[in-house]
Amino acid sequence: MRPTHRARRPELPALLVSALLLGCGGGGKGGGSVVTPPPPTPTYRCADSTVATDVVAMNCLTQITQDVWQLEVRIGGPTTSTDIGGFAFDVLFDPTQLQYVADSARAGPMLFQASADPPLLTAVVLPGDPGRLVVGISRTGGVPGVQGLSGPYGQIMILNVKVQPGAVFDPNPANFGFDMSRSEAFDSSATHTAISSVTFSDQLLLSNH
Repeated sequence: MRPTHRARRPELPALLVSALLLGCGGGGKGGGSVVTPPPPTPTYRCADSTVATDVVAMNCLTQITQDVWQLEVRIGGPTTSTDIGGFAFDVLFDPTQLQYVADSARAGPMLFQASADPPLLTAVVLPGDPGRLVVGISRTGGVPGVQGLSGPYGQIMILNVKVQPGAVFDPNPANFGFDMSRSEAFDSSATHTAISSVTFSDQLLLSNH
């Protein structure tokens, strides 16, 4: 009696090879590994609004790099006072999100009016208080004060602010705003009397998306 043989299944080797290839990630071109795309790069934005008469506020100027904005401090004019000798103010911000770019502050045209002497300007972040920028700017040479006007003669100063790596924040004027209790304009008198008609406002919106 002849021995009985099972029918051969030629498709089995092909199935085994396919299974092995899948288990090894494909074994060649077109492997099964998945490349994770990099996270989207945040876009940092700056928004502002028109500065009202007799109000000091910050406005956007230029986005210098992806994470650095140049801002201006401006007064809306023509101002009620014609004897503005300077300004003293503090800017508050979260140092984990934003940073004042050291030595970037420059006097604007306003306090240069009708004077050969440049204004005296200081803008420093004090040691031990990294979220406070202390600013003082005044006319020099004993000259009278000036009136804030629209256009170039409303610009008090410019400065740069940098977004810290990984910062995530929503539009909020408090991101970079004045300490109202320590912000004032003063006249050209020897006593630097505060000018009550000049007020400060937070209207700058810095954000990332």
